[in-house]
Amino acid sequence: MELEQRGVPTVTVCTHLFVRLGEVERRALGMPELPMAIAQHPLGGLKTDAVLAKAEALLDQVVSGLTSP
Repeated sequence: MELEQRGVPTVTVCTHLFVRLGEVERRALGMPELPMAIAQHPLGGLKTDAVLAKAEALLDQVVSGLTSP
């Protein structure tokens, strides 16, 4: 969030189990419009091919979050 406050576009990545927490945190930090990219849980403990698949699935969300006005 510090980067976003400095004018560097950012996207927060979280899993679907933490969307609500991410929304609460965005509001609490005064950045309710901060983009989030949502992956299916879990992200940890995965083999490389599973991590790459999750990253690929997030790509459009991240690009959209970085390029939206």
